[in-house]
Amino acid sequence: MRHLACTVPAAILTLALSAGPITYTTPNLDPTPVGATKSVSFAGATYLNKGLVGVGNFPASAVDGLGDTLGSFSSFKVDPATWRKHADGSYSGTLYTLPDRGYNRASLIDYAARMQKFDLVFRPDYTTQVVGQTQLTLTFKGTTKLTDFNGQPTTAVNPTGTTLGGLTNVPVANGKLTLDAEGLAIARDGSFYVSDEYGAAILHVARDGRLLGKISPVQALIPRFTEASGLTGYNTQVKGVDISKATDPMVQTGGRRDNQGWEAIDVTPDGRYLVAMLQSATRQDTIGNLEVNRAYTRLIVYDSSHHTTPAAPIGHYLVALPTVSEAGVGAPANKTAAQSELVALDRNTFLVLTRDSNGNGSGNAAYDANAANAAVGHAHSPIVFKSVALVSTANATNLVGTPYESGYAPAVTGTGPTLAPVAGLVAATTSDFVNLLNVNQLARFGLNLNTIGASGVATAAAAGRILPAADANSLSEKWEALAVVPCLDEAHPEDYFLLVGNDNDFLTSAGTMLGRAYNGLSAVAGQETVESPNRILVYRVKLPGYVRPAAPR
Repeated sequence: MRHLACTVPAAILTLALSAGPITYTTPNLDPTPVGATKSVSFAGATYLNKGLVGVGNFPASAVDGLGDTLGSFSSFKVDPATWRKHADGSYSGTLYTLPDRGYNRASLIDYAARMQKFDLVFRPDYTTQVVGQTQLTLTFKGTTKLTDFNGQPTTAVNPTGTTLGGLTNVPVANGKLTLDAEGLAIARDGSFYVSDEYGAAILHVARDGRLLGKISPVQALIPRFTEASGLTGYNTQVKGVDISKATDPMVQTGGRRDNQGWEAIDVTPDGRYLVAMLQSATRQDTIGNLEVNRAYTRLIVYDSSHHTTPAAPIGHYLVALPTVSEAGVGAPANKTAAQSELVALDRNTFLVLTRDSNGNGSGNAAYDANAANAAVGHAHSPIVFKSVALVSTANATNLVGTPYESGYAPAVTGTGPTLAPVAGLVAATTSDFVNLLNVNQLARFGLNLNTIGASGVATAAAAGRILPAADANSLSEKWEALAVVPCLDEAHPEDYFLLVGNDNDFLTSAGTMLGRAYNGLSAVAGQETVESPNRILVYRVKLPGYVRPAAPR
């Protein structure tokens, strides 16, 4: 099989940089043709996106080693010690994946955090032909339960306490450590780091899942509540109501936003630095508690070379996330495209996955007959933005030791289009890199961007409009996993495969959770969901200067 670079034209595009939120009021579609290469000039280097070269699926109804629906990928990483290229051009390795907190559409449940292990085989397809989704295959190998220092499993119910044995300032419920595991990283010694949304803590975990240590959040990330609420600690609900929906009065006024804690974590290739990133802005940086004002999130860097759980960060930066108009028809932005995962290329440079909340699984499947929605196929909630950005903190202001870290001083001012860091602060530089919304590339593998449910399609047909319905090949709402592995191509040593994985929220028609069967799909008109497999997209990219991580010692 010939190499990609020998078979595709170099249709080079250059994207602009930004230090502030970029707004997308219509779907951000990538027009790059199948077989072409897109170039991004960033931080003095040229990065190449050589396109989608493979797709793989794993059944949504699959059961893990603990007897529960396996769930998909809130995060994943390939063990670098296992990655191999074979004589037939295929690749193989061990993939560790992280589900989040179980099937919880009705309520939060006593789901024990865990890691899943797979054997991965990949055969890239460098042609321009229409093919199936068979290039990447996964074979399930087992489940590792995450436990506290005493070997007790964690839980995913709402935290109500902050002390557990020798651990303090951690989310606790019913005598268990509460954990909504969202980010996974492999340390140089082969152990793992797991990031948590509840406590905004980082857990250091042994290969057998046992807790080894914890990195507590800086003060600016610890939740602060109004005195009238009577709340303390990491509680995320008031009388059963999600705090994120409570705006009058605004119960939480500072710290990590509920359900928006450490969404991403990674270790730099040299094994020295540990990097974590909030899903969106802290409460104090969300002006007026408006979703469009959640755009300036925090990225924190620790030096873990001398201590696996360092007490304080050495880097703390603002990173601007895109804002979007959810309807995609040109109205002002009303949402932030929160980040869902990162890969650390070095101490200052990162790949960051950001996305909107539209797509299969979101429950936003309505048809809109308005003429203004014709441009988005009359979808009430079209997919507007899902992309992997390049981020550099090289010239950003380091907030370590400032009141923006040691307290709750807002680091952001303005609102909507005027949202910006306060005077004197500079956010990280960002540039769009790998845009998942390339209709032509997706179609080559049988994928689409349809979001309208069966009821909406029927309504449209009655009005004389023939529209496609969302199906199992429609892009899902949540894309939350990133991993980078080398192509091991001597002619192109800086070429890597970028794996992007979805999180289907355990949605399946044949699910099982804590010993009970469930059907997680919805047939409610305008809120339909369809079976969405655990899915991985694989892109070939050039990452100049990136040095592959060494195998664990």
